[in-house]
Amino acid sequence: MSDGPMYDWAEPGPPAPALQEKPHFGHAALFFLVALPLLAAGQYLSLVIAHALPVYRHKSYSHLVHVMASDARLGIPAQALAYLLVGLVTVLLFRLLWREPFSIGIHWNGQQAQRRFLSLVVIGLLVGFGNTIIGNYLPMPKDPPILMDMMKSPGGAWLMLVFGITAAPLLEELAFRGFLLPGFVNTFRWLMHKDDISRSTLNWVGIPVSILLTSLPFAMLHAGQVSGAWGPLLLIGGVSVVLCVVRLLTDSLAASAVVHAAYNFTLFAGILIQTDGFRHLGKLKG
Repeated sequence: MSDGPMYDWAEPGPPAPALQEKPHFGHAALFFLVALPLLAAGQYLSLVIAHALPVYRHKSYSHLVHVMASDARLGIPAQALAYLLVGLVTVLLFRLLWREPFSIGIHWNGQQAQRRFLSLVVIGLLVGFGNTIIGNYLPMPKDPPILMDMMKSPGGAWLMLVFGITAAPLLEELAFRGFLLPGFVNTFRWLMHKDDISRSTLNWVGIPVSILLTSLPFAMLHAGQVSGAWGPLLLIGGVSVVLCVVRLLTDSLAASAVVHAAYNFTLFAGILIQTDGFRHLGKLKG
């Protein structure tokens, strides 16, 4: 899939010095240590902003927390603000740490995604529609929270759609395929540079284990949206495996983000058609 992948499962040329490979696991750990409090800070900032609005000025903060958790019209903008805060701080922090453009250090490689854009979109759509078919044979929650959130208002449903194909895949790919996956893989590469493991072990053990260790927390991140049911969590884990493979074969975080966005679109496509563009959300109750 790539003209020059970072991890190609092929016989290598001269190995690069391990200390120059990034993001390594230390970078991944730093990202999550910074991102988690920033997400909380973004949510708190959203509460302060919402409380300053005329419609919520006389409401308590506890009431706003409930509204933010139950109404996408407030919850999605709050989540988007938190994601934006994480993205901005991450770019600034790691650009200073790496002393090079963030896009290079994170292996954004937008040209790969641009050249293969249509094929990447098709991959995302096929994975999404394939999961829909497979889901018919797995135990699925009857009324998952994400569906209940969409049913509350057309405006909230549209916000969820836009967020689901823009900010959500970008930050999730940054976290899981931008930092966590390379962090694990580069740990195994470091062991290979020390001659503790062979190239074959890296390819057939290290990389699959790295994909698994990336996909487990990725699936669990979405557990609340599907009531923790193992059927959809298994499917989400499978999606992560596909995204990891795309990221590694193309050496492009942008490529996995495109596939992720296209996959997310399939989650809304059927509902979009069924409800006539979210205008008749009551049809979802049937």
